[in-house]
Amino acid sequence: MQPSHSPLFWSFPAGSLFATRIRVSLWFPLLLLILLVRFDPKIAFALTGIFLFSTLLHELLGHVLVSRSTGGDGSEIMLWPFGGLATVRPANTFKSQFLTAAGGPFTNFMICLVLLPPLLAISGGSEAFNPFVLPVGEFTDKWGQELIVLIFFVNWALTIVNLLPIYPLDGGRMVEACLIGQGTATERKTICLKIGTVAAIIFSAIGLMTDNVWIVFLASTLLVMNILEGVSVQYGETFDDSFMGYDFSQGYTSLEKSANTTHKPVRKSFWERRRERREQEKAKLLAEQRRRDEEHLDELLAKVHQQGMSSLTAQEKKFLERKSKTMRTKNG
Repeated sequence: MQPSHSPLFWSFPAGSLFATRIRVSLWFPLLLLILLVRFDPKIAFALTGIFLFSTLLHELLGHVLVSRSTGGDGSEIMLWPFGGLATVRPANTFKSQFLTAAGGPFTNFMICLVLLPPLLAISGGSEAFNPFVLPVGEFTDKWGQELIVLIFFVNWALTIVNLLPIYPLDGGRMVEACLIGQGTATERKTICLKIGTVAAIIFSAIGLMTDNVWIVFLASTLLVMNILEGVSVQYGETFDDSFMGYDFSQGYTSLEKSANTTHKPVRKSFWERRRERREQEKAKLLAEQRRRDEEHLDELLAKVHQQGMSSLTAQEKKFLERKSKTMRTKNG
């Protein structure tokens, strides 16, 4: 396990897909615990599994692969109790910035689109369109249909919530992408944060008026994130990190820099700094591996010179052939 600067983002590796490392937050079981307290155990486990898989698709297909296909890059995903965090670097173009942000909710929307025909054929399936009221209280003998309703419900909720123009949601980043070319990066960020703060306040008011604790909690959390990120942007030189060690404005990182080199550079996000540290560690490991290979190669060449090729084992011969082929490729 690679601990980060903040306990909030401690995680453990969970393999990789499409050359993308996947990590799971140590706090992810909290989501299951909350659901177990609120709902039927079977429903709680189903919702947790659906949320985990849907978030993985959201981050992997929607953000990482879209970023790569539009000239950017992506290397890691972390599955968090409140969603996913993808370490991606979209290219410095409107197309890459906007599509990388929009790809996440679009992925969830496509899942909903595929499930729409069977959902409409299910009695009471239309209740899944309300993203803040669970449409299934417990599983019955029609659990297959109810599972379809829950999958649609989770992905529909992820689509709607992520399209809100609030940082750190994808909708907020889509707004920022639309402002490319309008002032400096800091000025664009400030505009987006102001929009996000107003939207979060309105969202919170809606939750209070409808007496929905989930809306109030989500809106309040997003409002705090926007306020803290706004302070960080305004006094970036004073704060090392944003909310508890993570710069939420860069849930995925951007290569975008101001065209005017006289402007003060934008402070690197937590994920950018972590990526740089990991790249440095990887470079050290590769350098150490090359050093060991060179020492082993020298030993084998000396052995061949003294005792001949017949003295080498099959494994040593394969190593020597591989190195010879590599050298020919470099020289050729």
